[in-house]
Amino acid sequence: MNLRLVLNPTVLLVSTLLFAVGCGAVPRVATTGARPTARTDDAAQFRIDLRLTNDGSEDIPLERFEYVFTVRDVGAFEGRWAALRTIPPGQSITMEIPASIALPADLAEQVDLDAPISWRLEGGVRYQAPGFLGRILFDVGIRRPTEPFSGSGTFTLNRAATSAPPESTENGTKAP
Repeated sequence: MNLRLVLNPTVLLVSTLLFAVGCGAVPRVATTGARPTARTDDAAQFRIDLRLTNDGSEDIPLERFEYVFTVRDVGAFEGRWAALRTIPPGQSITMEIPASIALPADLAEQVDLDAPISWRLEGGVRYQAPGFLGRILFDVGIRRPTEPFSGSGTFTLNRAATSAPPESTENGTKAP
């Protein structure tokens, strides 16, 4: 019995194109800070600041963020947020993503509201690979790349009760 390996030209072309699409620019994501924006007896709302950069020569359309925001000794938020922005070639944009965490009834007994509390962010941003083929593969659901990101810092929960925006510290986190 004679076995021959036959390369289907269509499979070879699609494989080559998928490899070429994987070589495009990806967004770089930096977490530049997080801050509480509102607090009630039951919950706290937060805003997380991101800086997204496109080092490539084509637009990078963003689809959505998926992330987990954790505040030590308080709780965690897991969610998705529609990005619906495009990073122009060679430029950076800033975006905010929200989070909300239910607060325990005895929060003031568990946490010093005036002391710095550490937070951590882990997530990814789904984007469309640059170019015509990247757009087609994204639209038909074959290739939807995600770029991971993370960040951490500190803030005070007491800050959520005021309306003045916090100032940045040296490491990019928001000051208490």
